[in-house]
Amino acid sequence: MNIEESIVALDFNAKDCNEVILALAEQLHKAGYVGASYGEATVARETIHPTGLPTKPIYIAIPHADAEDVISSALAYAALKTPVMFRNMVEPEEELPVEMVFMIANDSPEEQVKSLRRLATIFGDPERLVQLKQLTQAGLVVEWLKTALEQVGQ
Repeated sequence: MNIEESIVALDFNAKDCNEVILALAEQLHKAGYVGASYGEATVARETIHPTGLPTKPIYIAIPHADAEDVISSALAYAALKTPVMFRNMVEPEEELPVEMVFMIANDSPEEQVKSLRRLATIFGDPERLVQLKQLTQAGLVVEWLKTALEQVGQ
């Protein structure tokens, strides 16, 4: 899975979850990982299948769409300046104030399941969430994510 500085947004300011999703999808598109329609497909999927997770101590979201508009697998990340509301994956009627967004783009359904499992393993550890949130340089975030994914079997 590709992770690079151009698809990392730190101290990102957004008014809602759709703005974050569309911004990350645009960065993935500019970097050549997804087609132009990936953002809209992800927003549409989010309305049906929410991706907010009640991780402690920081809520996260892992928005994604189907593989058909993915050119090459990648992980985009946004650390939000102020939380935005995402619906809870487990309890869809509940909204969560999400501070960290991980947009995955996978070129196969099998890879998507593996990516979601790896991210869930990493962020099931509260210390890891705090460590990542404290990073203030995109290069450090990229290295941190690559290392964490390797540790859980990327």
